[in-house]
Amino acid sequence: MPPIVLTTDFGLSDAFVGVMKGVILNINPQAAIIDLTHDIQPQNVGQASFVLGVNCPYFPPDTIHVAVVDPGVGTERRAVLLVTPTAKFLAPDNGLLSHVLKGYLAALPEPSALESAARPGHIPLPPGLTAYALTNPRYRLNPVSNTFHGRDVFAPAAAHLSRGFAPPRLGEPVTDLVWQPPPEPTRRGNELVGEVIYADRFGNLITNIPAAELPAGDSNAAPIMVAIGLRRISRLSRTFHDADADGDSLIALIGSNGYLEIAVPDGSAAQVLGLGVGAPVRVWGGSTGSP
Repeated sequence: MPPIVLTTDFGLSDAFVGVMKGVILNINPQAAIIDLTHDIQPQNVGQASFVLGVNCPYFPPDTIHVAVVDPGVGTERRAVLLVTPTAKFLAPDNGLLSHVLKGYLAALPEPSALESAARPGHIPLPPGLTAYALTNPRYRLNPVSNTFHGRDVFAPAAAHLSRGFAPPRLGEPVTDLVWQPPPEPTRRGNELVGEVIYADRFGNLITNIPAAELPAGDSNAAPIMVAIGLRRISRLSRTFHDADADGDSLIALIGSNGYLEIAVPDGSAAQVLGLGVGAPVRVWGGSTGSP
């Protein structure tokens, strides 16, 4: 029986998450439910997309992910099921599944293609993926509220899938999904320019710069430099307890998800810098030399 993994911006001070679990267990008392996180910033679809996309590979095959960050709940936006070769994803069709889709795209869609698409802002499903709109009323709670589709639409669908129901039973096929472009780092001369896309509870600032895109270094190359705000970091650290070469408390390192992070040992980089999501981050050095 595949597990059901929940990702929401609901927090834990209200009853929303508990009620979703209650709905799932009413339909499938044997369901295994895992909380990925409920601390996504409210209405931050992009953050949810990143957190879901980088963490879903760590779950067993056929895991059912329920991701609900849904500013448009109750509007005409679709509730969808995306089926990939390794997992199933239930989410509002608002761009939340973009980071998952990114892993199956040969190239990122051009803005002009998004504007000229039959449904602007949508991209066709990549080969090997299928999707369905959750339109079958038999697999919802009734009546469906206008404000809590996590309880009334997504939780029941997940529970039925965990019982082995075939995806087509949940609704009609769809051939495209909303694409919310994840922010990508860009190159400006010898610099790689990215941004902070997530601040975790420790105050570590996770950027959109993957380790694979950092400047290459060799024994004759300059050290890699990182700049954020008015601060510069003169090398990459290996752990959260490495000191910067200049004795500064601020460090840069590759985090567990493979992206560049800014941190403070035993402290909060977000508080020290007074920066958060959207803050620019510049990287240079290695074999590329000075900016």
